[in-house]
Amino acid sequence: MSKHEAVPGDAEQLPEEPAPERRSASDRRVQIAAAKLRVVLDERLKRPTPEWVKRLAEQKLAS
Repeated sequence: MSKHEAVPGDAEQLPEEPAPERRSASDRRVQIAAAKLRVVLDERLKRPTPEWVKRLAEQKLAS
């Protein structure tokens, strides 16, 4: 048996998924951070950035 195979009753368990409200806040932070990076990349490549990306990038990251 491989060390990567799950064994019933094994002491090592996968972490539980975050609560839905926590997951959506985390997803939102990732979206905002990605939009900020997109704005910078578009500026450096001298290409237009969609307005919705700019608006998203202007939002503050929740902690």
